[in-house]
Amino acid sequence: MTQLADDAVLQPYRTEPQRGSLIRPLQILDDWLFAPKRDRRSWRDILLLAGWMALVGFQIARHVMWRDEVRALTIALNGDDPIAMLRGLHGEGHPALWYLLLRGAHAVFGRGEVLPGVAFVAGLVTVALLIFRSPFPRPLVLLLITSHALLFEYVVMARNYGILALFLFAIAACYPAHRDRGVLLGALLLLLANTNVVGAIMAGAFLLFWLFDLLEAHGWRWSPQLTNFAINAIIATIGVAICAATMLPTYNDAAARDWSHASPLTAAMLSLVNPGATSLGALFANLLPGIVGSVLLFAATLALLPRRPAFLATIAALLLTSLFFAVAANGAHRHAAVWLCFLITLYWISWRQVTAASISRTWYDRLLPAIGRVSLLLVLAIQSAAGINDLRNAATGVVASRSADLGRLIASRADLANAVILSEPEYLVEALPYYVKNRLYLARDHKFGSVVIFSRKGRMDSDLGETLRLAHELRNTIGAPVIILLAYRLDEITPDRIYDEGKDWRTFRASAAQIRDFRAATTMIRRFGPARTDESFDVYLLN
Repeated sequence: MTQLADDAVLQPYRTEPQRGSLIRPLQILDDWLFAPKRDRRSWRDILLLAGWMALVGFQIARHVMWRDEVRALTIALNGDDPIAMLRGLHGEGHPALWYLLLRGAHAVFGRGEVLPGVAFVAGLVTVALLIFRSPFPRPLVLLLITSHALLFEYVVMARNYGILALFLFAIAACYPAHRDRGVLLGALLLLLANTNVVGAIMAGAFLLFWLFDLLEAHGWRWSPQLTNFAINAIIATIGVAICAATMLPTYNDAAARDWSHASPLTAAMLSLVNPGATSLGALFANLLPGIVGSVLLFAATLALLPRRPAFLATIAALLLTSLFFAVAANGAHRHAAVWLCFLITLYWISWRQVTAASISRTWYDRLLPAIGRVSLLLVLAIQSAAGINDLRNAATGVVASRSADLGRLIASRADLANAVILSEPEYLVEALPYYVKNRLYLARDHKFGSVVIFSRKGRMDSDLGETLRLAHELRNTIGAPVIILLAYRLDEITPDRIYDEGKDWRTFRASAAQIRDFRAATTMIRRFGPARTDESFDVYLLN
């Protein structure tokens, strides 16, 4: 009954390109970007992939690892075996899959370069799926693979979000053949749930789509297809449980929202009506007013109305993601783009219905999907504009961190080879293990290491006098030179002003006397230029 039922669901749709409610100047664009099908595996597709690889390779060659990337590799390599690593990972705030991939790759190759290598391979497979397996016409594929996420954030930036896009698109490619049989989709959802916490939300939203899709196809009665779905849902739920067990309770409590001065209930209600005002606004570089971003986000789902299970699931995913950002933790573009990848996944699965012409006589059945298609193109165009900006940054030498510059400085001076490095703020040292072999000291935690605990517990405040005292103590104890990295420019900061180091976390201050004493006791050997993140600093050597 499966094929007959599927055909019955698709009966109200024709396979000609939609036109109807779009004004004439947009009809050609609509037909071009929303064609019902296209030929596959031609030389044009190979050129698309080769061009993408060239653009990504250009950026990787100029990319400097920053702390969030290297922190994951450091954690992945901790412990004598994977079990010990997983114990250390518990509470970090991320599931284990990315760390297991990094540890496994490092066990095979034994080099730190596995960090960008694994990210590139995941991105390559993701983009290859889009080019060779998706039903999208090439102009739309070009928009997708030149987006900020697929041109930079999920492939050049070596984080766990790239594998999330890979699993989502793999699910899209496998869904038609495996919706009614086997456990492949459940296994992919289990893996998806263990990429990051937003991936776990998407796994739940996809289960919602799958259930509604079956009910629409087979009716509200128990069937073999529902039995198969239940088995896969159990597998996916196990994945979500593993994710939660790995992440919670988190020791990085400073990353969680502080509700001591605000109402989480108010924030939750506002997030449901205005998701563009949450971290989802990062999809528009936070340049659009929240309400405008919300209109675009909601509108981009409207083209899925011909396949209502997909429409309902994307709305549910949007609201749950917005709720998470509003109540649990802030996010950036890499987090917000997870929902966009989910949206593309359901467009992929529903492409036949999206590109079919409605035979409904009601105006809104024709107009709403047209609005959805235009809105999706606007969202994707903004992503491509951000992707072009990534290329500009790479071409002009804009980097995420000055850690590589510090590595070159230390390598150029033999007297710094055995130096101990401490920094203010502490987190400046997290990216350094990728570039230097020097010992790193965590000033607030009073220990050697390179993984900072973002906790509101322990010492919260520090000053320049304490930094200088620790530097003297380290040199007297170890007998090695001491390098001090300061993100605060001493000729620019205001004496006695309290500087917040972010996340309602730790603070730093320096009095005029402390600045004078510090300058007398140290020599500034390098001032690095700005970076795209906050990882730029002045380099001092203790006299």
